[in-house]
Amino acid sequence: MDRVRTSAGTAKHALQQIEDELGGPLDAEFLAETLRELFDEADPEGGILGSLNQLLTKASRAAALTPLDGEDAEFAACAIEEAAAFVADSAGMRLHLATCTLHPQGERP
Repeated sequence: MDRVRTSAGTAKHALQQIEDELGGPLDAEFLAETLRELFDEADPEGGILGSLNQLLTKASRAAALTPLDGEDAEFAACAIEEAAAFVADSAGMRLHLATCTLHPQGERP
C-alpha cells in the first residue's frame, strides 16, 4: 500500500504543477496544448485521462475477482467500470471539444 500511496502522491504533485501553470493569463494555444496532454482524440490512451481509464479498468477487473462478505463484487466492478468509461468517453470528449474551440490548428495529425 505504501507504493500505491507514494505513486498517487507523485501523480497529485504532477497535476498540481500543471494546475500552477494555468494560474496566470494564458493564450488559447497554450491552454489547448495543455488540455491535449490530458486527452487527445488522436491518441485517447496516451494522455492522463487515458492512463486513468486504464487504471480504473484494471481495478474493475480486480474488483470482480475480489471476494466480499455478503456483498456483490460485480456491483463494485460495474461501478468502477462506469467511472472508467466516464473518464474516457464523457470527460475526454468534452476536453476534445474545448481544445478544438481554443486552438483548432493545433490538432495533431
